[in-house]
Amino acid sequence: MNSKIVVITTGGTIGSILQSGAVSVDLSANKIAKEIELAKQTLGYDIEVISPINKNSEALAPSDWLDILLSIQTACATDASGIVVTHGTDTLVYTVSAAVAIGHLWNKKICFTGAFYSPDNPSSDTSLSLLAALEFAASSHLKSGVFVAFRSNENNSEARILNGFDVKPMSFDDSYFGALYNNVLASYSPKYGLSDPISSKDITYPKIETTSLPDKKAIEAAQAKICCITLYPGIDKSVLQAVTMGRDIVIIQLYHSGTGPYGADYNDLIEHLREHADKTLFLLASFPSEYIQTPYDSSRALIDAGGCIYKDVQSHFLYVFSLLSLALGNTNEQIKSQLADWQMG
Repeated sequence: MNSKIVVITTGGTIGSILQSGAVSVDLSANKIAKEIELAKQTLGYDIEVISPINKNSEALAPSDWLDILLSIQTACATDASGIVVTHGTDTLVYTVSAAVAIGHLWNKKICFTGAFYSPDNPSSDTSLSLLAALEFAASSHLKSGVFVAFRSNENNSEARILNGFDVKPMSFDDSYFGALYNNVLASYSPKYGLSDPISSKDITYPKIETTSLPDKKAIEAAQAKICCITLYPGIDKSVLQAVTMGRDIVIIQLYHSGTGPYGADYNDLIEHLREHADKTLFLLASFPSEYIQTPYDSSRALIDAGGCIYKDVQSHFLYVFSLLSLALGNTNEQIKSQLADWQMG
């Protein structure tokens, strides 16, 4: 197959080296270049490489998303069949969310990938990741959209293709990515290649109504207007007041069942929402609609107090969506409007 693929490298474990007892960014980018060349020889594709940044993903800031998005925009203007983005795993879901939120701007298929182990680790999954992402990007499966290719087992014999909106952050003891409700689009193995799509179900997700990208200064300014917190037993008004002060939007990660601290003797969160929801937009995630048909009392109380609870929209996506929306000049009401189809009544 004579496919042309643009590969955008950004650093991360997939492009790192073992050095002085630590995993470090390969500043020369030689490791990832060799891996891409090996994949090119294996698949026979025409590959063009763009390297806007070279950082471990824990070092990425929201302004770095723009460098990656601009590279995607540039690649979309070429005659490439698809686009692959190599990225570190720690914050991959945030950058993927940025690409998804404005996914209507892309006319090509974009597949992010990363590695759990660096290329020079004996257990490295770098080759599998690249091959899976490149084959999917070049395939006839879907013409556009944002996806993630990553291994599905620890012996590196198979990878899964996931929709970008569905991808969940890895927990501390995970060694590969999962997706909401285990939604998998396709699988890949070096032996059998890419499978036919397992699921053809259309995945809908919120989109920012824009025809252009924000600039870095606007993104940096928006960072100061938004924050994201995780609830825990014992959280009190002093903490909530501290994170709300000066913020236009507060993203709150709810408990597993779409609930939060609630009860006659423990009502700090409810009271805080009642006192501040007129000025601050509280976006709460996420209600697992596939598993829970009837919300708990605390979910209803959070809504009645002024919080906006969303079905199946993860907190990291709400954070990225809202930050980019603010950077593009959208108001709180416009952001709510664009998220309305996922909001619980």
